[in-house]
Amino acid sequence: MGDQNGEHVHWYDDGRGMREVILDGDLRKSVIYADVKAGVIVAHDLPLKTSDGETVDIHAEWGQVRVIYCGGYARSNQTFRMGEGPIL
Repeated sequence: MGDQNGEHVHWYDDGRGMREVILDGDLRKSVIYADVKAGVIVAHDLPLKTSDGETVDIHAEWGQVRVIYCGGYARSNQTFRMGEGPIL
């Protein structure tokens, strides 16, 4: 996965808060790792799947990656992102 340091690399537990990952224009769920510079994400399926009965299956996908820092969620069905209006 190349250079794993810097602002372009995002881990699920890197301490930088909630983010949304968009791959080729589609919002992706269950992302474990995202590298904007390399254009790769690593995710697991929902519901979780395992082929050996012990470890969760993960897969990599390549494309144009965008990471958006989330400002939080309202109790309605609208999502607010930092610097953007409501997403309908």
